Parts: sequence; C-alpha cells; structure tokens
Amino acid sequence: MWKPPALPDAARLRRFRETSMHGEYVLSRYLIASDIVSPDHHPDPSRLLFASRTGKSLLVKERVYRHLQAGEFERIDAATLRQLQSDEVLVPPTDDEFLDMLGKNRLAISETRTLSLTLQPTANCQLGCVYCGQQHVKKNLDDDTSARIVDRIMGTLQRKRYQQLAINWYGGEPILALKQIEDMSGRLIERCEQAGIGFFASMVSNGLSLKPDVYLRLQRRRVNSFQITLDGLARTHDLMRPVKAGGGSFDIILQNLVDVTALPEFAANRTSVTIRVNINRRNHDKVVELIDLLADRGLATRNVGLDFRPVVDWGGNQADRDSLAAAEFSTREIDWMLHAIQRGFQFDGILPARTIAPCMVVMPDAEVYDAYGNIYPCYEYPYTPKYDSPKYKIGHIQSIDQVRNDQAVTREWYTDIRSGMSPCPRCPLFPVCGGGCAKQWYNGETGCPSFKLNLPERLVLDYWMRKRKRRRAAAPAPATV
Repeated sequence: MWKPPALPDAARLRRFRETSMHGEYVLSRYLIASDIVSPDHHPDPSRLLFASRTGKSLLVKERVYRHLQAGEFERIDAATLRQLQSDEVLVPPTDDEFLDMLGKNRLAISETRTLSLTLQPTANCQLGCVYCGQQHVKKNLDDDTSARIVDRIMGTLQRKRYQQLAINWYGGEPILALKQIEDMSGRLIERCEQAGIGFFASMVSNGLSLKPDVYLRLQRRRVNSFQITLDGLARTHDLMRPVKAGGGSFDIILQNLVDVTALPEFAANRTSVTIRVNINRRNHDKVVELIDLLADRGLATRNVGLDFRPVVDWGGNQADRDSLAAAEFSTREIDWMLHAIQRGFQFDGILPARTIAPCMVVMPDAEVYDAYGNIYPCYEYPYTPKYDSPKYKIGHIQSIDQVRNDQAVTREWYTDIRSGMSPCPRCPLFPVCGGGCAKQWYNGETGCPSFKLNLPERLVLDYWMRKRKRRRAAAPAPATV
C-alpha cells in the first residue's frame, strides 16, 4: 500500500528557498511512489514516481527520493531538479494546492471547444441485467422531440463557438432506435458541416443487434467507437445479462463482435471496441477464461480493448451486495490486466491521465437527453425510478428555455467537493480522477476509482510495458534470405 511522501518541514523548506538555483519550489502533495523496483542489494536502487498533476511517471534513484522526502532539494543535481519541476513533482508554493488544481480545472472547462452530449433515444432494452437500475418500456424519441433536441444542440454549439460535437448514444439499448439515430445524426452532421464544426460519435450497446449491416449503417453516421459488455463466459454472462424473451445472449454478442471487427471497414475507419466486464462474486473466477476466449477468437489484434469494472449500486437496487471488496478487486484487476497483455491486448491507459473533469457532470453545457425529452446531468439518471425527482433534472426540452435547474444533483460537484462530502481535497489522485463518480458521493457511497488502491502496481506494470516496447523496437530485423 502506497503512502504519500512526507512534506518537508518549515526549516528544510526555508533552507531550500535560500539555496535553490532554480527559484522557489516545494514538494507537491500530488505524488505517489512505488516500492523500490531494483533489488535491495543493488548498489544504486530506484523507484517509480507518479506525478498526478501531470499524469507522468518517472524513475528516480532511491537517494533522490529520500532527498525529496527530507526536503533536501539542494542535494539533488540540477538536471534531475529540472525534470522534477517539469513533471510537477516540485511545484511553486501555494496556499492550497487542491484549490489551485480545482481552479485550473475550472479554467480548462471554460475554455473547452468540444461539446459532449449523451442521447438516449429509447427506453427499451432486450436484456434484463441483474444489476441494471433502469425500468424499460417500448418508448422511442418522437419526431417533434428529436427536432427540438437537434435545434437546441446547434444553438449551443454556435452560441458558445464550439469547434466539435461529440455524441454518445446510450440507452436502454440504442440500436432499438436505429431509425432515430440515423435521422438525428444525419441532421446534426449536415448542420455541423455547414457551420464548420467537427462531428464524431460513440455508442454504448449490449451488442445483441450489432450485426455487420447495422455497424455499417452506424459507421455512415460516424459512430466509430463502441462499448459492449461481456460478463464472463456464456454461463455467467447469461445469468447476469439474460434476454428478457428467454435464452442466452453471450454467443450472439461474441459472434457479432467477431464478425464486425473482421470487416475491412472496421479497420479502414479505425473503429474501436471496448469490452466492459462487470465483475462480482458470480463471475470473478471466469475473467481469465474470458480473456483467453476473446484472444483465441482473434479480438486482441483488432483494436479491441478491455475494461474491468466492479458491479455497483444503481439507483438504490443494492446491486453491489455481491461485489468484491475494493482492495480485493484492485489486486485482481492487476492480474487480469497482466494476463490480457500477455494474450496480446493493448492497455494504453495503465496509468490514469490528467483530467479536468471526473465526467460530464461538471461541464456546463454537457447534457443527457432521454426518449421523453427530459434533460439530465448524468447518464445513469434516465429511466431509473430513484432519479425521477425534479432535483435530478436540468429540465425538459419543451420548456428548458423558461424553466432550467442549474443546480441539478451532481451539477455543482466542483463546488460541493469542498464541503467535506468526500476525501477528495486530501487525496493525491484528485488531478487524475476529478473526484471519481460524483453520483456515488451524493448517494453517500464511495466514488473512488479502482486505481486508487493499485496505482503503485500500475506504475510497475507501465514501466515494464514501456521497457518491453523499447526492447522490441531496438531488436534487429530478422534476416532475409
């Protein structure tokens, strides 16, 4: 278990300020260290540091790390000092580093030029997942509501001078509203092109209807990124994600994935798929077998990634009652990642990146539209009874210009985060998570990401991966005969 490095005491800090040749700097509170990565008997051991202010990792000698902990910055050589300052391990002193980072986030949000929205064109779904908190009905967006949403989106884009529009299609199961997706996308693409605004789209789908012909129709509407869930092998997946009409869904979804990713258009358009695995005690022992099956079916080499997530409560349904303890999940997650890498899957996000927001909830113009025309700040609110109260809604598309709730729950996260409702102001990972899941904190639950408990192991895994990549790049090409 990692511990934040000790900050230098006042006397050592004064001594550094008096003797430093590089201005006044202090040790950032946003720093995580791995264990020593060289053996104890090594003449000059090292360890890895992760500067969450920048999302960068670096290898430093153990003696340098000890100087940092002791506040003896004057004993660190000039070149290393410059690197530590560049990566923001050492930073200019501030009255409150958390408020400083929060201010940087707010400024970056105000300057963003991409408008990100979630559209949920249907309240319907073929699956009855055991952990889903939604209530599904056969309701799709009607033409009038669709037109109003398109007009509102274009008005926001042009009023705020956005340069790009990013749409995420969600549900229910969005493909059950394929006609609405095609119609709305067509209008948005045309109007964005007229206004000189870029357009791209993604989709969260259960994958049951994602046949090759459907993929091609979606691709023509610029949907080039998909998230699809497989919860273990067929036996566990079909128990956790059963088809409401009866029968299993695993074999159909897997075959769809194999067929779609084999299309020449999939590679030509650089489409990506993330397979999400929701994990609890029902299926945690089948994750390795799932990884092996996916690799055996060729998916590891087809721009397909993996995302392991614990099952959490959704709208008060206590879906997390069978979940692994956070510490156990974080330990197993490293094992699953390592096995997946060994089977050929790529993990670009082993280390979390610097982020200005935990998700869309703090972005002032980011909104979620459901099939009834309701507007929310969080994509888990629609169709969920617990969140039907007006306090969770920004408004309705028919009356949003007259009645608007800018204090919808989660919308004020970057103000409320200072109130003590979470440990975020004291956490060294705030710059790379923004507070995690705000919805969970407002529900009185823990919203921390899993990497909070396995960051040192991720540091070592990332370092190992980069070393392996360098070795392969340096290897001589095979001889030709």
